[in-house]
Amino acid sequence: MFGFKKKKKHKDSMPIESILALNYKRIQYASMRDPDTYKEIRLGTDGALNIIADKLHIVCSGESVFACTLDELSAGELMSHDGIVLKGFDHVSGEERTVTAFYLKKD
Repeated sequence: MFGFKKKKKHKDSMPIESILALNYKRIQYASMRDPDTYKEIRLGTDGALNIIADKLHIVCSGESVFACTLDELSAGELMSHDGIVLKGFDHVSGEERTVTAFYLKKD
């Protein structure tokens, strides 16, 4: 009797073009929340976001601290535009992670 339209699935990730534009973006530090204590854990400082072989890597001090394939990655910029939240299967740790990378501030 009543026709209900199905709502389109809300895509909570940035478009792939915006993610690709982050290649070589310098970051101040990367962090994540500990799922048990909810405290912030710093993964590394002085790094960059790099896209290598269809994976987005967060590299801090020369070491990859997070790597996720672009098709598994969900990304959203912080409202302040000071950083980005990345969620996906991390090939470095071998588990699903949510990581926040804070951009290097320009003076």
